[in-house]
Amino acid sequence: MASVNVERRVYSLPSPQLFGICLTVLGQLRATIERHDVEQGMIIALLGEGSLGPISELSLALRPLDAGRTELAATWRARKRGGDRRLLAVFLDAVDGLVRSA
Repeated sequence: MASVNVERRVYSLPSPQLFGICLTVLGQLRATIERHDVEQGMIIALLGEGSLGPISELSLALRPLDAGRTELAATWRARKRGGDRRLLAVFLDAVDGLVRSA
């Protein structure tokens, strides 16, 4: 059975702004975006070290809560060779850093 980790965080940002921050962080991590939907607030990305390294999937779901607040649910899954569990924490730390500077 595949390993899965889920983290949820609430940010004081509107959903489109947080969506952009998530895309920026994924770009910084050199992720490959498999699918995204701005309207639904969904991004699925692959992160890893080439064809021989571990590959991880991050599935992101953004849900507007109220005026100016959005919940981010980030799900990490191992895709190939066990993935790298640290990527979820690295991603969320980077999002937190960009949100603080926004």
